[in-house]
Amino acid sequence: MKLTNEYGAPDEIVKAIQNDSYTKDGADFSVTELIKPPQIRRLWKEHDEDISVDVRDEIWKLLGKGVHAAIEQAESEGTKEQRFHAKHNDSTISGAIDLIGDDGLITDYKVTSAYSVQKGLKEDWERQLNLYAWLLRKNGITANKLQIVAICRDWMKSRVGKYNYPDSMVVVLSVPIWRDGRQDDYVDQRVRVHTQESTIPCTPEERWARGAYQVNPTHSKGGKPRSFDTLQDATNYINKQKTGSYIIKDGDAKYVRCESWCEVAEFCPQWKGGGNG
Repeated sequence: MKLTNEYGAPDEIVKAIQNDSYTKDGADFSVTELIKPPQIRRLWKEHDEDISVDVRDEIWKLLGKGVHAAIEQAESEGTKEQRFHAKHNDSTISGAIDLIGDDGLITDYKVTSAYSVQKGLKEDWERQLNLYAWLLRKNGITANKLQIVAICRDWMKSRVGKYNYPDSMVVVLSVPIWRDGRQDDYVDQRVRVHTQESTIPCTPEERWARGAYQVNPTHSKGGKPRSFDTLQDATNYINKQKTGSYIIKDGDAKYVRCESWCEVAEFCPQWKGGGNG
């Protein structure tokens, strides 16, 4: 990957971003890689030397590293920043867990936006924490409770009390623990999609689609069509209606990840093929 500095960040910022010591420690997959869309991961591997990322778009990682470093140095009980490995079929999976409490509480720290917290627990956060629980179980350790500690980098006190805005810059989100069988099935499914010969295109949810699904009433008095970002949201809306019948159609989606946040978009056949592949 090539790091550019089109907006003139100081050298010390650039060097701090370049000084990334992250490693999977010999594993085939990290936990975050398993969760990632397989098409994005494969395109990264194929085009790593050609991908350009600007310093501007990497600052959020630097903020996250700073928070993790400060927490790691703080005096507290439990095991911090320890990486675990486990095998599934022929693949080795690893994950570095921020904090394992002596009581089995697993904590992951996220530097994120207040908007993300307003929307509640992300599915990827739930999946990540349950993969950590799976890793620990494979290493003979039981996870009794899972939580995300979200630090809202853009929190503003003046917005508290409006539209579910967080009351504090630090928000603790409880994460449901899946049953063992569900964790095992999820690991198996993710390893299969990442190791199969053909590459699966990204789903609308993976592309952070806005308005990907449209709910249309099938009768004239059913109201106007409504747009939803996920199929689950569209289905939930229909289930809440007391009368009438509805159908779900593809909407006129805007793919936020593809347009602004995916470093491999320029190499992606799905995106280059018209954006709707």
